[in-house]
Amino acid sequence: MLGNERRLEVLLFVVLTFGITWGLAGLFFAFPAWIESIFGPPSAIHPLFVIAVWSPNIAAVALVLTRGGWPVLKDLLSRLLRWRASPWMWLAAILFYPALMLLVQLIGLAFGQPLAGLDVWLQGVVIGSLSLPILLLGPLGEELGWRGYLLPRLLEGMSAIVAGLVVGVIWMVWHLPAFFIAGLPQDDMAIPIFFVAGIALSVYVTWLFVNTRQSILIAGIIPHAIVNAYGEATGDMTWVQALVMVAGAALLLAILGRHLKGGQRRSWPW
Repeated sequence: MLGNERRLEVLLFVVLTFGITWGLAGLFFAFPAWIESIFGPPSAIHPLFVIAVWSPNIAAVALVLTRGGWPVLKDLLSRLLRWRASPWMWLAAILFYPALMLLVQLIGLAFGQPLAGLDVWLQGVVIGSLSLPILLLGPLGEELGWRGYLLPRLLEGMSAIVAGLVVGVIWMVWHLPAFFIAGLPQDDMAIPIFFVAGIALSVYVTWLFVNTRQSILIAGIIPHAIVNAYGEATGDMTWVQALVMVAGAALLLAILGRHLKGGQRRSWPW
């Protein structure tokens, strides 16, 4: 069970993150012509959309600064570059999702669908995950908040699996306005598929998080970038892909669940 202080921190983070993103979405809904006349039509590079995407980081930095100042913020930011981890964790972060998507391809092959060419894999996993726009509009804008700030606080009072599920649900609900604004990346995606896949991804990266000394780089930036990049290369996610992600996360936990430690009851400097 989270203590009163941690519950307040979690609540403030959620309120501030949702307040920024959903507040900006409200401007789109209430004054579309006015917003478009000033900033242009909605798109992935729209300045208000960029601010909305970065709201988890904005909330995390604001709350950390009010509690500990620059030294504490430096400690949090250092985990963005924390790279020392088991080679197995690096392989899991880089190859687990592509392996699941290869399985999806093989399932499709059984039903007469062609395998994706090497160009798709190179574009989606290698080139795409190193693309600055993909990194900025997702991993670099969000992960300092979701995995850097919110997840470790939830881990203090609940099991890692439950914490991963809770972060996943909050994370997916936060995306909702983007599904209803034409021109944004999610406006033509299926919400149930997006939610199922996203929550499964949250559980998987939580396993990475607790086994990489809470590295935001390995457990946040890298897998998030790969998922986004693969989506850019192949198009909208299907139910088969989402369910394979759920099965993959469940299998990972079944085999390696003993390494998914429980709540981390310790005092955090931030």
